Amino acid sequence: MSNWEHGLCDCTSDIRVCCISYLWPQLQIMQQRATVDGRQCEITDCIFTALCFPCVACLTRSQIREKHGIEGSGVMDCLTVCYCTLCTIHQQTMQLQAKGEKPSGLFMV
Repeated sequence: MSNWEHGLCDCTSDIRVCCISYLWPQLQIMQQRATVDGRQCEITDCIFTALCFPCVACLTRSQIREKHGIEGSGVMDCLTVCYCTLCTIHQQTMQLQAKGEKPSGLFMV
């Protein structure tokens, strides 16, 4: 098992990702979810995220953690999302980028 590539409070490591994550957290989660599944973002991502953002955010964090072999649990994923939502979204985006994935869609070059 490994650890996250970036710390939870490492928000200033990439100001661009930080701004996008803080201004449009729902869009980031939608893109992350699609990226983890290896597909393009779809309308269903938009609907699920809009209807139940906390649940989708917890599920997405768990999927990223499992895909990259990161230690943790579903309970910790949910607590992290609930208490540090924006930092969590930033950390997840940085993790996916560190692994060569493009989790921010049209926002990232």
